[in-house]
Amino acid sequence: MTKKAIIITVPVLVSLLLVYLFLPSDTKRIRKIIYDGRDAIVRKDLERVMAHVSYNYRDRYGFTYLSIKENLKSLFQRTESFEIEVDNLRVEVNDKKAEARFLIKVKALETAGEVFLLGSEDVYESVFISLEKERLKWLVTETYFPTREGIAF
Repeated sequence: MTKKAIIITVPVLVSLLLVYLFLPSDTKRIRKIIYDGRDAIVRKDLERVMAHVSYNYRDRYGFTYLSIKENLKSLFQRTESFEIEVDNLRVEVNDKKAEARFLIKVKALETAGEVFLLGSEDVYESVFISLEKERLKWLVTETYFPTREGIAF
């Protein structure tokens, strides 16, 4: 190899290596969305929560983007604080679709006292979240709670 070819090839290879090492994978991006969504709910930041939800959201329970937004708005108004535990997060990515599966407990402090919205003191609730890549950004398109239908995670 000539000296000129080496001078050109080495920076290109180093650049590709740096992009590979420092550009987050889709799995890491989706994990970040899950944890950012959790933090946004704890802070009662409705806009930040909804930034992760697709306008095309529709689930088997009849919820859409707008109904989720209205329900969260109402919940945030009547709730003083939230405690959310996420455990055993797994992500599978297939091209422009992905699924995140995890266990969750959501405890809310309301004027009537502490209430578990998902799970209980001893038991986590299973959650499956479907995501699609829309304009280079992963957005939630459906949420499913299999433990409510007797399916173990």
